[in-house]
Amino acid sequence: MYTLDKYAAELRRIVRAHSDYAEIFDRVAPLARKLALARRNWLKPEHHEVNEEQGFGVHLLRQEPDHSLAIFAVAWGPGRGAPPHDHGTWAVVAGVDGVERNIKYNRLDDRSRDDYAELEERCTFVADVDDVVCLRPRGIHAVWNDNEHVTISLHTYGRHVSFTDRSAFDLETKVATPFRVKVE
Repeated sequence: MYTLDKYAAELRRIVRAHSDYAEIFDRVAPLARKLALARRNWLKPEHHEVNEEQGFGVHLLRQEPDHSLAIFAVAWGPGRGAPPHDHGTWAVVAGVDGVERNIKYNRLDDRSRDDYAELEERCTFVADVDDVVCLRPRGIHAVWNDNEHVTISLHTYGRHVSFTDRSAFDLETKVATPFRVKVE
């Protein structure tokens, strides 16, 4: 039986041995998928709760004392999602329950201004149970739940997102602002 404790132990071992994102993704993605499929061992009813103000619920499952290697269950409200954003750290997201639409973006500006970002859509895809999405620290994406029920995904980050410099991006105004989320 694959558990959250086993997953966290394997994550610690991987990041001690590897610093290259591609190597981390190659090793973490199958483990995240394995834990997502073993959801009966860790997913609780409260992980389906959504913060109505932000449109999704962020439920901390594990983190290291220094805020590294944070693992969350994220509940996406029906017809809700997150605007284009980065994470300020690497991310591996595995589908747990339901499908979510992901939109990845390319950043076109030179990143010389913290408050400005020009983006173009690179691709859109639907992530389902058993699918894994990997993002580098500066990778930008948006997530939407187009369903009529709550969906759940398992998020693993190289650092707890409350302790990174991450941004949300407004596609129309091209304004970049700090992206803070409420974590349960």
